[in-house]
Amino acid sequence: MGGIPAANGKIIIPRNHKEIIEKEKIEDGVWELKTDAVVIGSGAGGAVAAATLAKSGWKVILIEEGSYFTPAQFTGEEFMASARLYRDAGFIVTEEQTLNILQGRTVGGSTTVNWQTSLYPPDYVTAEWDKRFGLKGYSRKDMDPYVSAVHERLGVHPVPQNLINANNDTLMKGGKALGLHPEVLNNNNRGCIGLGRCGLGCPINAKQSMFLTYIPDAIEAGATVIANMKAQVIHDGPTKIVIAEFTPDPYEKAPDTVIRKIKISAPVVVVSAGAIEGPALLQRSGLGNDWVGKNLKVHPTCSIFAIFDETINMFSGPPQSAVIKDGHNQDNTGYGFWLEVAPFRPTLAASLIPFYGHQQFEMIQKYPNMSAGIVLVRDGADGEANASVKWSFGSRKVYFELTPGDGKNMLRGLKQLAEVQTAAGAKELIFPFSDMEKPVKVDNNSKFDWVLDKKFNPGSLIVGSAHPHGSIQAADSPEKGAVDPNLELYGHKNIYVIDASVYPTGLSVNPQITTMSLALRATESLVSKKKEI
Repeated sequence: MGGIPAANGKIIIPRNHKEIIEKEKIEDGVWELKTDAVVIGSGAGGAVAAATLAKSGWKVILIEEGSYFTPAQFTGEEFMASARLYRDAGFIVTEEQTLNILQGRTVGGSTTVNWQTSLYPPDYVTAEWDKRFGLKGYSRKDMDPYVSAVHERLGVHPVPQNLINANNDTLMKGGKALGLHPEVLNNNNRGCIGLGRCGLGCPINAKQSMFLTYIPDAIEAGATVIANMKAQVIHDGPTKIVIAEFTPDPYEKAPDTVIRKIKISAPVVVVSAGAIEGPALLQRSGLGNDWVGKNLKVHPTCSIFAIFDETINMFSGPPQSAVIKDGHNQDNTGYGFWLEVAPFRPTLAASLIPFYGHQQFEMIQKYPNMSAGIVLVRDGADGEANASVKWSFGSRKVYFELTPGDGKNMLRGLKQLAEVQTAAGAKELIFPFSDMEKPVKVDNNSKFDWVLDKKFNPGSLIVGSAHPHGSIQAADSPEKGAVDPNLELYGHKNIYVIDASVYPTGLSVNPQITTMSLALRATESLVSKKKEI
């Protein structure tokens, strides 16, 4: 644990605006700036890119749509935390209401609110990137210098045995009882004591989010970081122009005097706005080819709430410290599922329990005894995911539907999860099927083959996501992707996409470590080309 980095005092926030307006003699609330590179977004990709560029002597401006919060402002109150820290208050809902996506919108992006899981994808994933898309050198061995550097900066280490909570222990106990192979996960923290507040922002600076690591690194190297500014459009040319507008915090009155717009001129633009907002920004700017926004991957997730006799308190302790990967590579296809748990707090849990009225209230009364197991499916088993992002009629729209292969893998995962939870001692299971009106009582004799026959078409299954990625995919030709192997946007010189948007297939793992490692590699490559810019 540690204090707030001194460099963070230089982050430009709304209460600094009046001083800047007077100092820079800004007229009409429009601040015009020039720099070597503008980075849009401060999450796992943008923060690493900004720090790497700044350390190499580049003049960098990093803009972030969300607000900057110190740990003292992180609250355990779900509604306020969701509204302030998450995009769309934690409910990015697809147009057909087939999926709800959780994504951070604050300085540090999703790293401020994620659950610390620190993984890199199996080699069969990166081998597919090479074979199908010509992306070479991404195996774990090849990427070790970058992954190891990220691990060191973030304090990545296995969760200590004494911090594996009751929620995660259901996977450990149930998995071992069935002869499966549960593993202890790596988390990124220094001094975690298991408060269980990760999803609402860590109040003790234990979780090593971007606002505690790479963002202060960038500022110390000379970068300018501006919060509460949303990039609206990018104008291409030898010198690019990024227009961004002021976005107030929903729970704090904005000062009477603010910078309403910034206009940044730079020869290089790095888009790190995420897999939802990134394609929308490029589309409304008229940039990129037809792959922008296509093949969105979400790591689709379903939950089974298991009810035990003993108290679980799933919100308490490190959120994710165990995983079961046995189903991850179905029939040696590279596609499948794995099992984790989620630390759902009461509000989110209530939204995911597929009951209504009295039945839902009765279930919520059992919340202290619930464990939320989750199935995560590597989407794309049928070649592409059936999901996309489109900017149309002045708004960003997201579309999603499970493909047949991904749906079958989800049902396989739900069957295995139910078996694990039952083996761990669960007495009732609440499945995510909309046609089931009550929990299923279970014991050691229960069989779950019936799960494989359930429907997964829209409306039949409650699906969520916290890992949107791959909507601006990389490939070795514009016929297969939106950015080239150096992550430069096809058709547009010196516009780069450096975040989770660039993965050409489902990533298969929680994305923060991969995204940061990829960002480090890509930005170091960009630095080496500065003389050509």
